[in-house]
Amino acid sequence: MNAANIIDCLSNLLKDNLTLNSTSCVSQKEREVAQHFCETITKLNECKIFEFEEETTLDVGETSNEYENEDDKNTFYDDNSSGADDEWDSKDNERERHDLSDYSLEYMKEVVAYTDAKDSSGKRRRSWKSVHEKYKRIPAQTYISRFRKYLEQQGTKRQKIQKVDEMVFQMFVEAREKNLMVHDVDIQRWGLKVAKDMKLNEFHASDGWVKNFKGRHDFYTRSSHFRSSQILNTDQVGIEKEVHSTRTLSFGGEKKTFGAVASKHATTHSYTVQPIISLDGKQIGPILLCLQEPK
Repeated sequence: MNAANIIDCLSNLLKDNLTLNSTSCVSQKEREVAQHFCETITKLNECKIFEFEEETTLDVGETSNEYENEDDKNTFYDDNSSGADDEWDSKDNERERHDLSDYSLEYMKEVVAYTDAKDSSGKRRRSWKSVHEKYKRIPAQTYISRFRKYLEQQGTKRQKIQKVDEMVFQMFVEAREKNLMVHDVDIQRWGLKVAKDMKLNEFHASDGWVKNFKGRHDFYTRSSHFRSSQILNTDQVGIEKEVHSTRTLSFGGEKKTFGAVASKHATTHSYTVQPIISLDGKQIGPILLCLQEPK
């Protein structure tokens, strides 16, 4: 950018929008303002990268009850009543659906149970006014029916994802208590299984979710750092008595000659050796020998 062009454009804009009078003396304050403008334009001219920050706020006023009928306060609409939902259009329903994520499932269950309590005649005991007095966090009567709907669907999407996180974490704890090896693919597999059981089809257990999951629970990849001589293996090896000769005395003129290479006793009564070998191929310590069983 050319600083001279910026100054010319700024001068023209000021002339068009302000009434300029240059007959008065220049004050110290005016010099400071001019100096500030000069520094700002100089920095702007030297910059190669610009970052813009934009902030959007939404101010919502409280709902006025000035025109609310007193009889409506004492009337409670059930799920099949259209009066409870007529005041909400589709956009308001979407906004309300989002707001429900601020309530926990336990809170929803408590509100619905309190609202649906019935007397001996089978009628609901409480009006919307009494429900609202006890649960003041609920801004509107229509939230009650929304609570019921979300409880039937096992909660909002955010609550379901939180439930997936909790259940996968429990699976991880159980696997590590059994000293099982756990990798990222195992966490993804568990997450997909839990989400499928909860009918959360939008959940894909992406690599980003796995990374955030490990960060939330402070998981790190642990690997062994042992030398080859420190990794040992031992196993029992059975030694059986067998005949390896390919010759035997027999009768002349035989068309077929048979020979047993091992006896039944030899297969059940054998020697057992158990060496200890390191990963670098060296035998460690003595070799354990178990003699054959006595007859």
